[in-house]
Amino acid sequence: MAESPRVVADTAPLHSLVSRVMEGAGTPELLLPPGGSPHDAALRPSDAQRLSEADLVVWTGPALLPWLEEALPTLAPEAATLQVLRMEGWDRLPLRDTPAFETAHGHDDDHEAPEMGGAHDDDHAEEAVHGDTDPHAWLDPQVAARWMEGIAEALAEADPENAALYRDNAAAAAAQDAEMTARLSARLAPLAGRGYLVPHDAYQYFEQRFALPAAGALALSDAAAPGPARIAELRELVEAGDITCVLSDPETPPDLVALLREGTGAATAEADPDGLRLEPGPDLYPALIEGLASAIEECLG
Repeated sequence: MAESPRVVADTAPLHSLVSRVMEGAGTPELLLPPGGSPHDAALRPSDAQRLSEADLVVWTGPALLPWLEEALPTLAPEAATLQVLRMEGWDRLPLRDTPAFETAHGHDDDHEAPEMGGAHDDDHAEEAVHGDTDPHAWLDPQVAARWMEGIAEALAEADPENAALYRDNAAAAAAQDAEMTARLSARLAPLAGRGYLVPHDAYQYFEQRFALPAAGALALSDAAAPGPARIAELRELVEAGDITCVLSDPETPPDLVALLREGTGAATAEADPDGLRLEPGPDLYPALIEGLASAIEECLG
């Protein structure tokens, strides 16, 4: 068997998807260290070396990691690249910029989870590159399945001898995730209509797939610290009794969550949408989705 290509993936969730597709042929390298957030990462000398030695770089896109777009032409000039946000065949969701969302309080409770492959979103793939699209799309397992298809094709081109293995792995992982999605959808269905806040606006693909729209976010999608006006507006929602849960995550200041919950009956639980607390590898992605469902279930239940 020929040596498998040297592959680098940027974040833990995407690395997990690549790992699943490559099982039995090789192991990709993870660019961002475990526990490192994509929002404020900085390349280390060892990261630069990994990129310089790569045959294929699989990365999310500049909407999530703008600093990597600038580094790739210099550090990995010979590597093939696959930017998953530019792939076709999945529906993109626009960034939101208000503390409270339109879906709060029943405005959009009857929405259906998006189907993959909408032509409208394929026409706007370029928007994902320039930051108009929410880049946290791995939180929808159907999007992850589409990405694994594309990853398998990129690997098949780089390593034709293992092409069938890559495609079979992608299909098997997608089937496992479809079963997980059906099981979690049934488990989460009783929680529909309960108001909750997410730590930063990175969860809407999960919200739509599992029909659990959030009422608002503590911070914008880049996890930047919220200003006083945003905190005041969210605090009013919680005090009014519309919010029963304020989720946190590894990037959320605990005192901010405490401030929003103070004097109310709102619960809290910690989510981990980036897999910062999980062991990197093929098992990380399903564990990430399962863990997020459990956190929301604990907080809303």
